[in-house]
Amino acid sequence: MDQIISFIDQMSYWHWLAFGAILLIVEIVTPTFYFLWPGIAAVTVGVLKLFVPDLSWQVAITVFGVMSVVSTIIWTMFYRKGKTTDAASSLNQRTRNYTGRRAVVAEGFRSGRGPILIDDTRWQAISDDGSDLAPGAAVEVTGADGATLRVRAR
Repeated sequence: MDQIISFIDQMSYWHWLAFGAILLIVEIVTPTFYFLWPGIAAVTVGVLKLFVPDLSWQVAITVFGVMSVVSTIIWTMFYRKGKTTDAASSLNQRTRNYTGRRAVVAEGFRSGRGPILIDDTRWQAISDDGSDLAPGAAVEVTGADGATLRVRAR
């Protein structure tokens, strides 16, 4: 243990910069964001050590550890917050992508149900107000119930 403490105590600014560069290179090779924040923290400690050469190893390790953990937690909170809006969140839920789109009634609706055409695909649909729609009528998709789209007349 004394050898490790001695090694850390003898680390100069360029050791920290090299350590940060290695972590950032590993991040580039494996785009995971696991090494980005500790890499930035190590570079920050290297710059701090450049301006304050007598910085103790305890302070250097503490700054590195705190910056790594806090920046990783903050990034994870922002990353998860924005992740719900990306396209992968609707994977295997194609009907979510059709909300707000316009379609054409393929055949007349009966009892508020019937087929519609969106692009080149035929979908079962339910009229929001339960009305029967004529073939060729323009409708707008308002939502979905499973694989059945909800529509309203345009």
